[in-house]
Amino acid sequence: MNQHSERLELQDFLRAALLDPANPQQPAISGSDEALTWQQLSVAVTDWAKRYHHCQRSAGPPIVIYGHQQAEFAVAIYSCLLHNIPYIPVDCIYPQERLKEICQLASAPYYYDVATRQFVATGVPEQALVEQDLAYIMFTSGSTGKPKGVQIGRESLWHFMKWVRQDFALPEVPVLMNHAVFSFDLSLIPLLANLATGGHIVLNAKEDIAAENWLDRLKSNGVSVWVSTPSFAYQRLLSPQFSSDYLPDLSVFVFIGEVLNKALVKQLRRRFPHAKILNSYGPTEATIATTVIEITDDILHNENDLLPIGVMMPDSRMEITADGELIIWGKNVMRGYLGLAKENAEKLLHRESEMFRGYRTGDLGYENVDGLLYCQGRNDSQIKLNGYRIEINEIENRLLAMSDISEAVVLPLMKSWGGVLRIAAFCVTHLAPEAIKTSLSKVIPHYMVPSQIIIKDALPLNPNGKIDRKLLDSHARTN
Repeated sequence: MNQHSERLELQDFLRAALLDPANPQQPAISGSDEALTWQQLSVAVTDWAKRYHHCQRSAGPPIVIYGHQQAEFAVAIYSCLLHNIPYIPVDCIYPQERLKEICQLASAPYYYDVATRQFVATGVPEQALVEQDLAYIMFTSGSTGKPKGVQIGRESLWHFMKWVRQDFALPEVPVLMNHAVFSFDLSLIPLLANLATGGHIVLNAKEDIAAENWLDRLKSNGVSVWVSTPSFAYQRLLSPQFSSDYLPDLSVFVFIGEVLNKALVKQLRRRFPHAKILNSYGPTEATIATTVIEITDDILHNENDLLPIGVMMPDSRMEITADGELIIWGKNVMRGYLGLAKENAEKLLHRESEMFRGYRTGDLGYENVDGLLYCQGRNDSQIKLNGYRIEINEIENRLLAMSDISEAVVLPLMKSWGGVLRIAAFCVTHLAPEAIKTSLSKVIPHYMVPSQIIIKDALPLNPNGKIDRKLLDSHARTN
């Protein structure tokens, strides 16, 4: 099937799912603002598109959607997908400066303020996208010091939706828990799985999750599918109610975004003895996820300290280079970074022998004799912290852009099993640590601001004349 026919197939599916739902009175979305049935969602996506076309008459430029876990945010996304409008999700945890920067980089003339339900003019001259038929552009942390936009085609999104419906062991009509902000592509697993299955997605705002009775919300909605980073699930283990006794409907866990380790799986086995636990892997550039595997007892109790990330989705394959880098080939690979020709030349691969594009992930891994893939970490300065993808170079560049900082080094402090404990920054400056954090929080998301900032008169050098990062790492751990 070619890309054109796949896009038509997606369009037909979206029309049926959103405009003629199979179960119109069934709950579709429970957000922080309201709850909608599939019938109410059908009306809402049509109304949203009418309001959009009233202010945005020309086709081509993307629309930025700005909000946090509201049902209206999901309505806007679904309406964009239905009406072939490329969208860019930006959560309001981002500072206004980040929102402006993304609007400028994407030449987006409007952003949709979900809280006020208003289309806001950005003052940015509109410009049609070079890539046609994009589903969305997801902005991630960029090593150049600016966020970079990952362009995902509608054919890739449709391919992902069919795979999730087929291979993710979901209940027939799932009730999916989402905790991730919509500008983190983990959120698209429950969002698109909900659309693919005619299920029910339960959105959870930060303040709801922080409340002592948050699990009551999952219980009352009968949540059956949990989608999160491993770190998020670890935090929930502090509550004795996080168990099958209190959440009897919860039957599937899907983990992605960081390394899943055996310690967490073993604890979940005790709390939810009959639940399926799935481990998934995939960079934003490969449409959310590209591998999946159920962690069985045999896998859990084998001698390998690492858990596998699984096997590849259909119409894709994993190449492993001589130095262990994972390269994804498939119809799920992005169309490229928005306006970044140099990065595209470095990361995107084309070969006459390959039907689809390739993407150099920068992840290191291997395949075992049984054909299962494993991921062992990174070959560059990119890290994952609580599931968020962070370029250490971007934080360093932001620090060095401050006129009062002459030198800066940012280090991820690692846990013994390989995850990131926290981010530390060393700065040569007269500024106080809190003043630096305040300045950073105006230009980057809160999760990228180093939790530890240490002021130095000078940065230590090793015998090769390079900054002694090992010494700084040791210093950060003892302070």
